[in-house]
Amino acid sequence: MKKRIGILSFLISAAVFAQGTTIELDKSVIKNENRERDFIVVPKVSKNTFTVTQEEIRERSYKNVEDVLKDAPGVIVNNTAFGPKIDMRGSGDKSLSRVKVMVDGISINPTEEAMASLPINSIPIESVKKIEIIPGGGATLYGSGSVGGVINIVTNSNATKDNFFMDLKYSSFDNRNFGFAGGQNVTDKLYLNYGFNYINTEGYRESEDNQNTTFLGGFDYKINERNKIRFQARTNKDKKDGTTEVSKKILAENRKAPGLNMDIDTDNTSYTFDYELRATDNLSFGATYFEQMQKRKIKAESIDDIEIVVTTGNRAPVELTNLFKDVPSMLDATMKEEKKGVKLKSVYNYNENKGSLTVGYDYLHAVNTRKSRVESKVLVDYFESRDRGYHWRKMGLNATEQGPLINNIDIKLKKDSHSLYAFNKYELTDKLDITAGIRGEKTIYSGYRKNGPNKIPFTGVKTSNIDTDESMKNYAGEVGTLYKYNDTGSVYLRYERGFVTPFAAQLTDKIHDSELNRGKGQSKPPQVNVASVYVANNLKAETTDTLEIGFRDYILNSYVALSLYATDTENEITTINSGVTNPAVRRWKYRNIGKTRRMGIELEAEQEFDRLSFQQSLSLVSAKVINGSEKYGIVKGQKIPMVPNMKLTLGAKYNITDNWSVLSSYTYVGSQEARELDKNDKVVEYKIKGHGVIDAGLNYKIDSYANLKFGIKNLTSTKYNLRETSLEAYPAPERNYYLELNVKF
Repeated sequence: MKKRIGILSFLISAAVFAQGTTIELDKSVIKNENRERDFIVVPKVSKNTFTVTQEEIRERSYKNVEDVLKDAPGVIVNNTAFGPKIDMRGSGDKSLSRVKVMVDGISINPTEEAMASLPINSIPIESVKKIEIIPGGGATLYGSGSVGGVINIVTNSNATKDNFFMDLKYSSFDNRNFGFAGGQNVTDKLYLNYGFNYINTEGYRESEDNQNTTFLGGFDYKINERNKIRFQARTNKDKKDGTTEVSKKILAENRKAPGLNMDIDTDNTSYTFDYELRATDNLSFGATYFEQMQKRKIKAESIDDIEIVVTTGNRAPVELTNLFKDVPSMLDATMKEEKKGVKLKSVYNYNENKGSLTVGYDYLHAVNTRKSRVESKVLVDYFESRDRGYHWRKMGLNATEQGPLINNIDIKLKKDSHSLYAFNKYELTDKLDITAGIRGEKTIYSGYRKNGPNKIPFTGVKTSNIDTDESMKNYAGEVGTLYKYNDTGSVYLRYERGFVTPFAAQLTDKIHDSELNRGKGQSKPPQVNVASVYVANNLKAETTDTLEIGFRDYILNSYVALSLYATDTENEITTINSGVTNPAVRRWKYRNIGKTRRMGIELEAEQEFDRLSFQQSLSLVSAKVINGSEKYGIVKGQKIPMVPNMKLTLGAKYNITDNWSVLSSYTYVGSQEARELDKNDKVVEYKIKGHGVIDAGLNYKIDSYANLKFGIKNLTSTKYNLRETSLEAYPAPERNYYLELNVKF
């Protein structure tokens, strides 16, 4: 608590210190205001937002969108083996289903969480015009998956002037990055845009290599004054020759130590077609059709201890523990996610544009397919057994049981959603705005999950199958008001009822198979930690109630934005995983817990002097269980897993001359608690420590068209992990350097 009070004091002091600064008034007008006239732009809601501009992106030498969001206020980037997840307002390990990320208004969120990923790094950073960060809520306009917030990545696809950007960058770990983006007015009606980005790096750890290539292009065609079409296409190939997590004991000795091989090849493609009709000066219609596809091939090694407990003998049962130590396994998996959708929208401005009514329909069809095979080495070579204190003895395996352990998975799951919504914004007076909206959504699930045929010692070959055939109906709504008490300041209050529908894959658990075949002379079936079965869990959709109050203004020549919020979630979906990465051994359970509450404070401040500028942000989150379940090991008062308690960002820039400038930043992410399943499916808790990282850079403006930059990332070589369990971890890079050349026309 003392630390938090000290941080708040620092931010308040910075605002007071800025009393002598000079702030251009027009910035207060532009701040958090969307000036684009493109019909597709979603209407503004009454709340604080944060925008990262193209100038800021280029100034700080971010290599991709992920790096931008790591420094952004209130945004936590969680790393997985397959890609990043974006956490806002305490979404935790379920951020893929609670934070919506969009590109030009179209969601790019995956519809499963096991092997899919958020493809934010498939967007060339040179093509990004700005990134809008909208904390908390948005279910009325965006539907399921926006409880934590919304991030909209706006590209140069709808620019109206000729432009060209090029970046050439070299950094530590033999990182080579080249990219360009631009646009050209071919005629007064036709605008073409294009982009390319290539990254090749050896990685921080030994035995790692990554290649990422992205192409994009499209056009904007103005048929006439009232009709317009736009087409965008993007393709991305990401090839990672990487390694898995390693034990924390190994990392303590060598943080660059490689794990086992994990090769991941990913292809992302997307197509978007927009049509806009301005029927009258007050009435507009729009239609969008989009397709997105992600294909992934995975080959990964694993080494595990495999335990089999067998009870033999009907008259005098004897329990024998058979332990196979350090058994090597190989995973060979393919995954594909296909999404198609339609978005229809009409906007009507009335009463001399004081009111704006938006009515829309959204449809999404998603199909997830996955096939995987895990094959372990012949177990007889690793065989060891003991019969509970009697004597050591070796149990013989027959010829069939001496082969490899095999686990096969075949999944095809579908999710269809239909949504209708209406959103109204009205200027009641010159100073007072009111907003209201409602949304209804129906979700239909179908498909199957097949586990097997699996080959396991003492049990023979077994296959299990489960079908998914469910539907859900959910509703959302909101009311809000914003009062402009002077030219620069405003205060707002809003309430929202939202929801989060489960992924199709979340409707089943993977648990120990308790109905394995008994062997000859066995009084009960064996317990095998590699033998699992899918079972339905009767999961329900989450429902949320959010109350938020905030203001923004210039105080003592310092821009300040403050928000306070509380979100209650009924039937929150929680996940408990086993702490291993081998899919043949890894198990999980999805459960609705009674009620959770997230309360938080979000503060953003900026100051500008003649040559010196500062930026600060602070996000504090308290995420706790209000009504839990003893049965699921989640009780009242416990913290929600994988939710950092705070994020702090501090930034400064000093223009030494008109050509030279120096930048620095500090980002701190707080500690978080986590849970996982042990080998007996019991819940164990552990803590992930917080960490802070300092970056610094020096920029030189060669001329009006070119800039040269040098910088240091993680200046103090802070040791932290990108991801970790209680047993294993994947380390983040320590101190590293970059050199970059930027050109723009």
